Amino acid sequence: MNAIETTKVSNEYSYVAIVEVTESTTNPRKTFDDASLKELAQSIRNHCVLSPLLVRTSNGHLEIVSGARRYRAAQRAGLAEIPVRLLELADTEAQELQIIELSVVRKSFLCCNTARHVVHMQTTCRDFALILDEGTVFAC
Repeated sequence: MNAIETTKVSNEYSYVAIVEVTESTTNPRKTFDDASLKELAQSIRNHCVLSPLLVRTSNGHLEIVSGARRYRAAQRAGLAEIPVRLLELADTEAQELQIIELSVVRKSFLCCNTARHVVHMQTTCRDFALILDEGTVFAC
């Protein structure tokens, strides 16, 4: 029995093998500060992962919707298992949550309507670009 079969969709979380979890290719966050990850890894060694990752099933794995930074730090900390909460999400719903999480982390606080608009643009515009180095630039 694999992690997907044993993890039920619910508000509860469960622990799964970290090797069963994969990062999402649609995560708009592309850069992770090394010093910050090192600090978080030490915190995880001392206190564990305090907030479960949000994941969904994708291609036979558990794909991270929210929590890529915690996932990377948990890997550095040497954890074998990680807490996850499994959600049933369509691609656009997963991308919306990823954009909302990024906006909160970056303290730019995109509103939900903006996040929905970005997801809509991303799925309907051929040449959509999301650049997050010096700020957010949207182009069609």
